[in-house]
Amino acid sequence: MVLGSAAGFSTLAIFAKLAYASGLGTEQTLAFRFLLAAMGMWVLAIVIGQSPLRLNRHQVGTLLALGGLVYTAQSLTYFIALRSLPASLVVLIAYIYPSLVVVAGWLFLRRLVSRWHWVALAASFAGVAMLVGGAHFQFAWSLVLPLALAIASPMIYTGYILIGERLMSSVPAVAASAVIMSGAAVAFCLLAALNHELAVPRNANGWAVGFGVALFPTMLAISLFMAGLPRVGAARAALLSTVEPVLTVLLAVVLLGDRLSVIQVMGGVLVLLAVVLVQATYLWRPGPSSGLK
Repeated sequence: MVLGSAAGFSTLAIFAKLAYASGLGTEQTLAFRFLLAAMGMWVLAIVIGQSPLRLNRHQVGTLLALGGLVYTAQSLTYFIALRSLPASLVVLIAYIYPSLVVVAGWLFLRRLVSRWHWVALAASFAGVAMLVGGAHFQFAWSLVLPLALAIASPMIYTGYILIGERLMSSVPAVAASAVIMSGAAVAFCLLAALNHELAVPRNANGWAVGFGVALFPTMLAISLFMAGLPRVGAARAALLSTVEPVLTVLLAVVLLGDRLSVIQVMGGVLVLLAVVLVQATYLWRPGPSSGLK
């Protein structure tokens, strides 16, 4: 189930590229994604007995803010970066977040960090430098912002994980996910309206991509992750999820024609090794894990 979840999440960057190719805008795609996903997660939460209506007002407000502000910012930076940069590059940069979570926990929560965590952090940043430095695209100042956003995305996601870690410990996971998605849906509908993008897709391809991005990398991926989490444990689930960027790169190469240089391949391997190293240190210390992307 966790591997199926990773496979679902791995299609997110691909669907983003397909959405742009079909004429959908950034906010329009994300509004469509989270609106449909929120409705689906509400139905799932009610069916399994985790109705968000049972949450207290403070929990609902906090989760809505987490979705409408933090998760919205992470998704927006990720999708904007994908407008100009190869999907394989963006997703590999995004996967420095496990190392960032460790460092942020050390800085702000005074958690202990082992020497292996520092090795993983160094490998992550070296890998990102190689990914960016070895890219085939011709450098232009217009790419500075997308690159900055691609790097900002995992940094924001790090904050989301640290905040969500405390919230999820006292709130049912599916109910919390439904409320978080609702907050993101409201935020993106407002952003889409401000940018005159609050409209349904204009063609069949747009509808297919819209439903696809809401179904596979959102509702299906999150549901499988939540179902598999109690069976394998949070730490092992996080470790199994490291196949996600590998699958994304393979899909990008096959479907989008992305090509990685030798230096970029080496950088990607460093990032993935850092992820495995960080997650492996928690194999015997189970804890909460996030099912949102």
